[in-house]
Amino acid sequence: MSSITIRGCCIGAGRPKVILPIVASTADGILSEAVRLAAQKADCIEWRADWFPGALDPAALGQVLSGLRAALEEKLLLVTFRTKAEGGEAALTPQQYASFCEAVCASGCADLLDIEFFPNREHLSALIEQAHRAGTAVVCSSHDFHKTPPRAEMVARLTAMQQVGADLPKLAVMPCSPSDVLELLAATAEMAERRPETPVITMSMGALGAVSRLCGEAFGSAMTFANPGQASAPGQVALDVVNEVLESLRLA
Repeated sequence: MSSITIRGCCIGAGRPKVILPIVASTADGILSEAVRLAAQKADCIEWRADWFPGALDPAALGQVLSGLRAALEEKLLLVTFRTKAEGGEAALTPQQYASFCEAVCASGCADLLDIEFFPNREHLSALIEQAHRAGTAVVCSSHDFHKTPPRAEMVARLTAMQQVGADLPKLAVMPCSPSDVLELLAATAEMAERRPETPVITMSMGALGAVSRLCGEAFGSAMTFANPGQASAPGQVALDVVNEVLESLRLA
């Protein structure tokens, strides 16, 4: 599997890099949480901007982004607006979503920008190119909160994200049985072994899929989300447990 290095953090090599989400709804709460999480043993902080009512206000957005950048220092900042179509807090029109992405890229504060795969298929290439011109890496994401698609479909989806230019294809699915978790892990391993052009991020959600968040180094998932006190998705494991298990399962 290939790797990508941002701020000295090599994503795709060694133990999976740990992401902590911020889901506060006020500017003060967001920045207070950033200060707290900056001191934790983690590699990246994800700001879930869909929780913030001012996310579409350029002035309010810029103020939060600059505050996050200052608070996190050299920790990676991933900015995500998770739409309702993908399990998030708010619905956006395509133009609103594009304007949000443009503002994040123009700020120069984000190291990574999450761009949703299915809702933006028509304009995905342009959104990714815009991010790359600004020096921002792209996590291209797809979520299924109801089921786990067949392995071939999961591989095809991740491959399509690679082909459109994503730096880090991401797939999160919901298992209905233990075999669903195995299908997600098998799809992850297939990407790492046969389509290693980029690192990938994968997870099986919920309590049943929690193991998938801990074994990424063995199967090929380059990053994992941990719960720093408030989860942003079902099945996120507490940060101290994630770090302990990732260290115990290190391959080298």
